[in-house]
Amino acid sequence: MSMSGDQAEPPLLNHGPGAWVTTVSIILLAVAILATAVALISRFRTLHFLTLSDGILAAATLLFIAQTSCICVASQHGIGKHREDLSDAALISYAKSLYAGELLAVTVLACSKAAINVLLMAIGPFDSVLIASKALLAMTSAWTITSIISLAFQCSLPSPWDSTLSRCINKEALYIALFICHATLDIALVILPIVMTRRVQMPGQKRFQIAALFGLRVVSPALTIPFLISLRPLRSTQDQPRHMVMPIIWLQLLQCASIVCTCIPSMKRALADLQTGMMSGAISEWFELSVSGQQHSGPTASASASSRRAPSGLTGSGLSSEVDKGALSRRERCRRPGQVESRESMRNLRDDAIVRTVDFELCYEVSRGIGDVVRGIE
Repeated sequence: MSMSGDQAEPPLLNHGPGAWVTTVSIILLAVAILATAVALISRFRTLHFLTLSDGILAAATLLFIAQTSCICVASQHGIGKHREDLSDAALISYAKSLYAGELLAVTVLACSKAAINVLLMAIGPFDSVLIASKALLAMTSAWTITSIISLAFQCSLPSPWDSTLSRCINKEALYIALFICHATLDIALVILPIVMTRRVQMPGQKRFQIAALFGLRVVSPALTIPFLISLRPLRSTQDQPRHMVMPIIWLQLLQCASIVCTCIPSMKRALADLQTGMMSGAISEWFELSVSGQQHSGPTASASASSRRAPSGLTGSGLSSEVDKGALSRRERCRRPGQVESRESMRNLRDDAIVRTVDFELCYEVSRGIGDVVRGIE
């Protein structure tokens, strides 16, 4: 079968490399929107309202939509094309759209960092971890402000978006400096949950699962490396539009990964398990100080329990409980220190259905933010 010389080419090949940028950007945007929607809908159906971290996550996704729109406009007017093939109007549209896309990309990455940081702070961690979280949030804010100012004035006024001017900052060096700080902050966001889970009373497997969910954010600094490597052709070329294809694709992938990694812990039961471990540690300490030797019924708003008589040699501050499997309900006897009863007396009491119990009520307060976050994960 002969091939016609004027046969239509596939759409992506027909429109040049810029079409690949548009296609990849839209696909990554759809993935980010889907992940965010699943996380927010799941949280809202449980809590009937959204938390601060959810709002920041939604803002990051909305900014990503605006940023992708700018990149699509830049792709239509210049990305992947030779500079000499562009008209003056197309070159200006390309430069302005790319300029806006760069600024919005920084805000997307900053919001995704802030969302996961606020999420960690809402769990109610230990004082040292809480201080570290606030410090990390402050450093993220400083990085955001510095990055926006640096990118906003990368070229001389009154046209800071025009890279054809001779008075412009080296874009490769600027991006390397900014995104090394970005990767460092993301690594800190990976380490912080690991440190926090090490101080929580829970099985080792659960601790590993929670650390792994938050640790998936290591994908973000990992993607920063190929992004910075893709900037090398910009070092010694004046044909910037032609060589912006791969840097833009890596930048879009980096933003999508950052948003998705922020959504993953919210869609799992990680926070519920983590909060349970923290509450378990607090309740155990309370019992040791106040009702040493008595049984407790777990982290509920109120509980009634007692403990059966244990061997006289059993002492200490630990918690113990023994359930009578033959009874229809838990009927347990409170043991006083030094109290010794005969086996016959115990039998008579059981036969006559006379059981002495000691009831106690355990109340604790959990801030609305912590409780709501935990219920949203369940």
